[in-house]
Amino acid sequence: MMIITRSKMSQFHYNDWIRYFKKNNEHRLNIDFSKESVLMPEDRILIQPSIRAFQRGEASEGRNLMRLAEIFAVKTGEKDYKEAVRWFIKEENGHSSYLKKFMDYYRIRPSTKSHLDYIFRAFRKLGSLKCEVTVLAAAEIIALTYYDALSKSIDSPALKSICRQMLHDELPHIIFQSYTLSHFPVRLRDKIFRIVLMGCTAVSVWAAFHEVYRAGGYNFRKYMWGNFNYLKQSIELSQKSQWKEA
Repeated sequence: MMIITRSKMSQFHYNDWIRYFKKNNEHRLNIDFSKESVLMPEDRILIQPSIRAFQRGEASEGRNLMRLAEIFAVKTGEKDYKEAVRWFIKEENGHSSYLKKFMDYYRIRPSTKSHLDYIFRAFRKLGSLKCEVTVLAAAEIIALTYYDALSKSIDSPALKSICRQMLHDELPHIIFQSYTLSHFPVRLRDKIFRIVLMGCTAVSVWAAFHEVYRAGGYNFRKYMWGNFNYLKQSIELSQKSQWKEA
């Protein structure tokens, strides 16, 4: 469990995030399938539902987010935010492509629809950037426990490398979203919403994909603790005064 509140990235502003995303983009993952063996039927049954759902969730053109980012940039004077968001979306789409390459290698068909993805997208389109980013942060927190569990659930060097890349990228994403949320007042109702959203999301994901989590060494208590620990840190980051005062 990383303490993200102590990360150097917790001091980043949007121009720093642009530099970070650009540099990270120069070191994209080259997936090596040369050490892969046959995907056993039981392993396919185990990972296929969740990997299809998360691959779809990582893929988005981000049109609504870009529209809200432009409004936010005008209102706050944070002119670099729109470009930072554009790089963030590019990185998320890269995650989707990594999973797609793995799925293509093992002939796992992409999902045309996902109940969880539909709920996430519906929440994100409620109208405000604050709501959209709050939901994004929750999804990325869930992704941390998922990719950690997925990496340990089956013996696949390619999948393990993909999950390492995902974990490397998703932690900064939480800090990035938390920084954006720091531009808005943090009221008690906002904290309650984030807690309820995390609880509902976490329980839904566990109910759908608990076999993968259990295979990756998670029980329900460990899983919930991990998600809520990162949520607590994200809320703390969203209240950091030095960001607003710098």
